[in-house]
Amino acid sequence: MSSFDKLVIPILIFTIIIASILEKRKTFDLFTEGVSEGFQTIINLFPVLLGLFLSVNMLRASGVINLFTDFLGGLFEILFIPKELISIILLKPISASSSLAIATDLFNEYGIDSMIGLIVSTILGATETTLYTVAVYTGAIKKKISKKLIILSILGNFLGIFLSVLVCRIIF
Repeated sequence: MSSFDKLVIPILIFTIIIASILEKRKTFDLFTEGVSEGFQTIINLFPVLLGLFLSVNMLRASGVINLFTDFLGGLFEILFIPKELISIILLKPISASSSLAIATDLFNEYGIDSMIGLIVSTILGATETTLYTVAVYTGAIKKKISKKLIILSILGNFLGIFLSVLVCRIIF
């Protein structure tokens, strides 16, 4: 670490304290107020997160993902997407940890430098855990999830997946 890296946090804390003194605000009161708001946000998000984690684990344990893989294999072949990627494609919008576990399995089976490994790496970088993110943000502001938002988010994810496969096939 450089000298500047070691000084960033102390400088930030010092700047906040100086700014609060100049504005004549009580720094510790503002800090405790922020902590209590953050804690309330965590409490509000807990049911959403618990539901997502349970559903993802149930999908993986029940074998539903394998059924979808078998069912969607032909469709993905038409799109030139290897069927080995179906499980990561289905779980990436829901859970980053599950998709990372699947990616690790694919890396171990096919190798990191294989076409599957390259496509998986690109998919992980080009897509988001969309449903998770939408659920967390809408849960935090206590808004109902819009169907249009979900549809557009999933379409964006699949576009990222399709382009990941296309770019990897063209370049590599």
